[in-house]
Amino acid sequence: MSNNLTNDTLPDEYEDEYDMYDSCPPIGKETALENVAKITACVLTITISLIGNILIISVTRRTRSMQKIAYNFVVNMAIADLCTTIINMPETLAVEIRDTDEWIPGDVGMVLCKLLPFCQEVCAFCSILSLLAIALDRFFAICFPLKRIMTRRLSKIIIISAWLIPCLASAPMFVANNVVHEDIDGLSVYCVEEWPAPFDPFEASRDYTIILFVLFYMLPLIIISTLYSCVIYKIWRRKTPGNRSTSTNRLYSRSRKKALKMFIAIVVCFTLCWLPYHVVFFLQTYNENFSKCGIPDDLYFMSSFFAHAISALNPCIYMTFNKDYRTGAKRLLASCTRRSNALYPDVISATANSNSRTGVNEDQEMTTFHSRSPRSGIRNVMQRKIHPIDQSIPKLQAYVVNYNHGFAE
Repeated sequence: MSNNLTNDTLPDEYEDEYDMYDSCPPIGKETALENVAKITACVLTITISLIGNILIISVTRRTRSMQKIAYNFVVNMAIADLCTTIINMPETLAVEIRDTDEWIPGDVGMVLCKLLPFCQEVCAFCSILSLLAIALDRFFAICFPLKRIMTRRLSKIIIISAWLIPCLASAPMFVANNVVHEDIDGLSVYCVEEWPAPFDPFEASRDYTIILFVLFYMLPLIIISTLYSCVIYKIWRRKTPGNRSTSTNRLYSRSRKKALKMFIAIVVCFTLCWLPYHVVFFLQTYNENFSKCGIPDDLYFMSSFFAHAISALNPCIYMTFNKDYRTGAKRLLASCTRRSNALYPDVISATANSNSRTGVNEDQEMTTFHSRSPRSGIRNVMQRKIHPIDQSIPKLQAYVVNYNHGFAE
């Protein structure tokens, strides 16, 4: 809001409101380079998230060996991240493109003002609870391998709860969010959090901020960190089963380190991506200057962007550390390529002729590719590198699969 106005130019009913904003620092104009950088970051995040989460869902559903409880939690998280990308990110992108956060006027604007923030919070918080469910499943599988604690019935209850709890926690948005008209700024319409009577605006906003912080950041962070710490401790204390050869120890150590890196990546990404979001809300609630003048645009964009960016980072983490997903993604892309080539037989014929001249047997390559199971690569490598008399290999394979299933491979 411009500060070059004087009280003489305003009607009497707006003098108090002007005096409140008069002490606020002037709003700096965003440069074209900054605007382009923000738009580019949003577009890249949306693209990576869409491709990554669609691949996670498609690969899991198409691979029979991945029809396991652990992967159901990953799919649920991918669905929540996909919804976050579709519902949350376009609004942030639209604000940067239009260079304003003005809202839609009329009844449509009122409905969207209540519904859109509700859906945004539900999707984001469901993704967080899905991360918590994955950590819980890994904890049970590794620390209590002989007990079948995580059943399919329990997993369904957890997945339903991962959506139901955010719905209940976000329900106050229907009451608190309202459309306001800022007459001083030329009848502009904004969607703001404004708690009506009988709620005290400051106390209600403060209490709600604390509740969301505890439920969807502090508690999940503590629980996830604790569970993964127990998992890492359990893995690190275990000894290689059977007669240990140098190659066996090397394979075991590599798998153990990869699992450790993945657990650390999950916790670090969750911590760093969601911390700015909650810090901004605490500043807006408890800091007088931020409460009166609002959050600076750059700080608000950063907090919102990082909270949404985790939807793109989650599939990247699982694709990086999980061999099942990498293999499944390659097969899926190869399948799409074959379908595409079926529409252009001339191209296929030319490629086949080229392969025949270079001595490449494409049919044999495709047959070999499809005959491999997601874990056959590990077995083949072990057979090549380890002497056949090493009888500890089958035990080691079963052991590695046990604690890596659904994670780093």
